[in-house]
Amino acid sequence: MKKIIFSFLLITGFSFQSINAAGYIALYSLEVADQNAYAADMDELMSSDWGQAFPGTVTLAHYTFNGYDDATHAVVINYENEADMAKGTDSFYEPAFGAFLAKTASNVQGVEQSLNRKLISGGENNPDNNKVYTLFRMQVKDPASYAKAYMKVTEAQQESGNMDGAYGLRAQIAGSQNYYTHYAFIGASNMQSAIEGMETLYSSDSFAVFQEEISDNRKLMNTSMIKVLKVYN
Repeated sequence: MKKIIFSFLLITGFSFQSINAAGYIALYSLEVADQNAYAADMDELMSSDWGQAFPGTVTLAHYTFNGYDDATHAVVINYENEADMAKGTDSFYEPAFGAFLAKTASNVQGVEQSLNRKLISGGENNPDNNKVYTLFRMQVKDPASYAKAYMKVTEAQQESGNMDGAYGLRAQIAGSQNYYTHYAFIGASNMQSAIEGMETLYSSDSFAVFQEEISDNRKLMNTSMIKVLKVYN
């Protein structure tokens, strides 16, 4: 799928005692020329019979800061299980979605597609607390030890009150692993809260310990921020 609607990450074989995640995230990063036109086309698609039957939560977001990546927008699909993921992906080959692709072809260029497994999920899921996300795409050598270190620092930040929204760790199942193998995210209610939260995180003792623990295990590839434009349930 070159011109698509929907860009966000896999570890198998271990579980977590306190925070557990299940399901998949399909991430489609896009270069959009006319945001308003694309948003209107998305509204039309998701209000159609096709959209009303779609088995996942679809989020349209704008990359506020994204480095050298050409993507301006992302469509992120949250699937609860394998069956929903398979059904949703199959629906992209139906005539209604084909018509959407044809209609938006001159406005949208696909940049990246990835399928990701949810590894760790926590925090506040209220949409009002998750209007801005900070994403950390990275290469991880030892996923299990990284996940343990990640849980420790996020739990410490929660205990200190420095978690406005949701947070999570994802692992890539399908996509280009030359770019990243995993990503983590932090949600916030607005841009100011996101920046202030990051400053507090970076200056904390728990983050200093985290950095020491993962220094030889993780290579940070990209840090980006996205603003949620609309969520289709």
